[in-house]
Amino acid sequence: MSTEASTTLTTLYASIQDELAGLETFLEKEFAKEEPFIVDLFRHVHRYRGKRMRPALVLLVGRLAGPDGSAMGADRVSDLVKMAAVVELIHTATLVHDDILDSAGLRRNVETLHRRWGERVAVLMGDFIYSRAFSYSTEVDGMAQIMSHATNLICEGELVQIRYRFHSDLREAVYLDIIRKKTAVLYAVACEVGARLAGLGKEECRRLHDFGLHLGMAFQIVDDCMDYAGDETVVGKSLGSDLHQGKVTLPLIYLLRGQNDADRQSLLETLAQPMSSSVENDIAEAIRSCGALKQSFDRADEFLSSAQASLEGFPLELQESLGLVSDYVLTRSR
Repeated sequence: MSTEASTTLTTLYASIQDELAGLETFLEKEFAKEEPFIVDLFRHVHRYRGKRMRPALVLLVGRLAGPDGSAMGADRVSDLVKMAAVVELIHTATLVHDDILDSAGLRRNVETLHRRWGERVAVLMGDFIYSRAFSYSTEVDGMAQIMSHATNLICEGELVQIRYRFHSDLREAVYLDIIRKKTAVLYAVACEVGARLAGLGKEECRRLHDFGLHLGMAFQIVDDCMDYAGDETVVGKSLGSDLHQGKVTLPLIYLLRGQNDADRQSLLETLAQPMSSSVENDIAEAIRSCGALKQSFDRADEFLSSAQASLEGFPLELQESLGLVSDYVLTRSR
């Protein structure tokens, strides 16, 4: 992560340090009650700990969007922390399952769960984390239905992505629908949950949901770009796997779109069959050199602009804090 991105996060999290500490305490305390083997598995997964962006959105919106600003009662803080945990656990469960689907060896510079303990353990641990998240969501009024619907969409997005593996003529609209479901919806729900717990009205909750959705779209596009342009030691996970796994992402879509008919047909034929690592490297280099990455980053920037537009009229402190989130999405890769 760049120094600029690290500084952005430090500033961003300054107002929610206590709640983030409460989140860590909550997760450690709750999972310490489990069977020793499950505790070991959770501690390993806990090492995947990233930037806590999704739970931070719950906490930021919940703290800053309400009419009372940063003044929160103990009950509201407790509910926010619990729902931040729910969002983080759902995200963690998706990572465990995604690593199996992608045959990934690293997750944030840590050996993946399935590589360490096998696929059976990883599948069941992912399911265990999902079920625990749902259990917590039932303890906060009105949250269980929101989270169950979001998780259903996430799974749908993953299934559709698998359906289109090695479909190299994938349309941009289908790609965007996939990432909306598999990634962006959890960002959207994180913001919506925070807004609901802050006591906002239906329209304000919808607008913050929209902010999160556009933010999540940008995040996934940038993530897909980093698979071609990132540094594995910096990103902390296995890179260069999208082509190998048959995932058609925006940089590849833009590469194909920019070619003449003959070159495009030749590349489509290449993509339709198993590729050697040298061929994959050649395609990745073509993506980097033809402007497809810049086009993709520009598309992500468009989504971030839409996200910012959703914040008009909200308290200035909230706009500034969520603006830092948007800044981080781009600066983490540049």
